[in-house]
Amino acid sequence: MGLARDITKNAVAMALVQATTLISTFILSIFLARYLGTEKYGTYTLAFSLSTLIFFIADFNLGFQLIVEVAPNKEAAPRYLTNTLLLRALLGSVALVVTLLVTLVQNLPPDVILAVMAIALATALNWMYKTFTSMYTAYERMSLVLWTSVAERLFTIPVSIILLVLGFGLQAVVLVTVAGAALQLVLGLIVCSHFIVKPSRVLSLSDSARQFRKAIPYATLDLAINSLFSVNAVLLQSIILWIGGSTSAALTATGMYNLPFNMVTALVALPTTLIVSLLPVVSRMLRSSKDLTRMAQQKVMKYMFIFGLPLAVGGIILSDKIVLFFYGPEYAPAAVVLAVLMPAVAISFFDVGMGSVLASAKRVHLLTLANCAGAAVNIALCLVLIPIYHEVGAAVAFTVAYLTLVVITYFFLSKHVFKIDLRDIVTRPVGAGCGMAALLLLLPSLGLFASIGVGALFYFVLLLLIKGVDKQDREILKAVLHK
Repeated sequence: MGLARDITKNAVAMALVQATTLISTFILSIFLARYLGTEKYGTYTLAFSLSTLIFFIADFNLGFQLIVEVAPNKEAAPRYLTNTLLLRALLGSVALVVTLLVTLVQNLPPDVILAVMAIALATALNWMYKTFTSMYTAYERMSLVLWTSVAERLFTIPVSIILLVLGFGLQAVVLVTVAGAALQLVLGLIVCSHFIVKPSRVLSLSDSARQFRKAIPYATLDLAINSLFSVNAVLLQSIILWIGGSTSAALTATGMYNLPFNMVTALVALPTTLIVSLLPVVSRMLRSSKDLTRMAQQKVMKYMFIFGLPLAVGGIILSDKIVLFFYGPEYAPAAVVLAVLMPAVAISFFDVGMGSVLASAKRVHLLTLANCAGAAVNIALCLVLIPIYHEVGAAVAFTVAYLTLVVITYFFLSKHVFKIDLRDIVTRPVGAGCGMAALLLLLPSLGLFASIGVGALFYFVLLLLIKGVDKQDREILKAVLHK
């Protein structure tokens, strides 16, 4: 059970990172929404969406490439670290210029331009920092990510909240975000140099150029992923302006979309932490045992889907209670958007690890095709639905597109690497989820937290009764917990 123990140890470290980020960001979002109002909150979230969309240039998925290449070949680490830092610095500068041009072309108000450019700078610094986290991952030392992430959160979140309460507004918050990103970058360099590897002092432009060329398939994949997760808010704001809506209406709609979208993507990111933990392990496993890799992938998908499905079901049924409790009646229209987006949580928990297997099996082009298909479906649906349904249309587009992506990824995995038993993963959790949904619908008067507790308890009891966890599952769980 050494493999299970290693995966669990690294997954727990990354889960703690994600939990820290999720909880702190969620707390900040409550203060932002309540103190900034719908329009200013829309401006804040638009800045992040636009930066994320454009800064695929700075990322170029170089971190993903670094993990795949360095995990089985540690001698290349110093060279890859230096080259990746150089490439991200150069590409980040290009992305900053592109961001400025986009804001000027859209003729946005000066305060919006300031917010967008500040967040863009923070994003550039963040991608530089993620070079170090990729190196931690390649060495399977994910616990190091936790300390640098916590340090940044302990600075950015409290300072931002204090400034909001004191009445400083949006501009102060985005400047604190830039300062936090700079702090995290410095800490990342210190930790990586001390505990993992120092950057090579020899800078080779030819090596950097070769790494850049090799990263193109990864970058194409990253563009598709960023498009799916970032373009809807930008399209929502732009389309509303194009059809004659006011800037205020466009920013408000963006806020109504991004408020639940950020909640959902935070949950979607939870299995992503496990994907990152699995990547170096899978890269090694596929070289030694395809059967062992298939078994591990089957179990990971099953366990993650078991936990992801009740989150989605509860989120759909309790969406109005969630929005009203945390954000107040001003954001009540966002409840419908949340309900439409929540199926993506279950989809993402099912999807965990499939991309890592395809990448490690040298099938990145198939993963890219799946993500490009999802991105294309998303944009097409946005163009059709947003003019009619605004933020709800953007939510429908994302959920359908994400499902499309995962279905195609599953097909490619089954056809080109190994088959996964779909019935073993899906059937019994769906049965327990239907029972949970029926119970919650029969008890509408329960409060939010009572509904969450009752629903979760009923789901897992029902899952055990219908034998959703078999003997092998229980043995694996006991071994992991024992270690």
